[in-house]
Amino acid sequence: MMKFVVSLLLVAALLPVQAQNQRSVIKGQALEMARALLKKDFPAFSKFVHPKLVAAAGGTNKLVERLDSANALAKQFGAEIKKIHIGDPKEPIAYKNTLQTTLPQSSEMATPMGNVVLETTLIALSADGGKNWQFLDTSVFSVKEIKRSVPELSPDLVIPPQKPPKIIPNQQQ
Repeated sequence: MMKFVVSLLLVAALLPVQAQNQRSVIKGQALEMARALLKKDFPAFSKFVHPKLVAAAGGTNKLVERLDSANALAKQFGAEIKKIHIGDPKEPIAYKNTLQTTLPQSSEMATPMGNVVLETTLIALSADGGKNWQFLDTSVFSVKEIKRSVPELSPDLVIPPQKPPKIIPNQQQ
C-alpha cells in the first residue's frame, strides 16, 4: 500500500512538470518558426505550417514560392516584418488524437508610413504526442476557415477574437 501511495504522489508531482515541459517545447518550436520567418527561410518556416494548409497551397514547394512572392511584394512597398514576440501557450488539450493549444503572438512590421503592430493568436497542433507542433495564425486565416480546414480542432479550444492592428506613425522630421 505504501508503494502505491508513493507512486501516486510521484505521478501527481511530475504531471505539472511534464505539462510545463510540453509548453516549453511548444514555445520553443513557435520561436524557431518565428526566427525562420524573420530570416525569410521559407523552407524552414513551412515545416511548422499545418499539413492541410501546405496541401491546400499545392505542396511545400508551392507554399515556399508563394511566401517568396509575398515577401517580394511586401519589399516592393517597403514593408518588412521586424519583430515577432511569442507569448506563453495555454495548457494543451487532447482531442481526436491531437494535442492542441493557443498562444499569443505579436508582430511588428515596418512600413514607409510607420510601424504596424499586430497581436494575434497562434493555434498549435501536434499529432505525435507533442514532439512536433504545427501552427495556424488567426491573422492569416479566419477561425471559420481554420475550423473548416482542420476538423480535428477541439470545440473547447478558446480562440480570442482578433484585435485591430496598432499603427505607429513615423515621426515627422
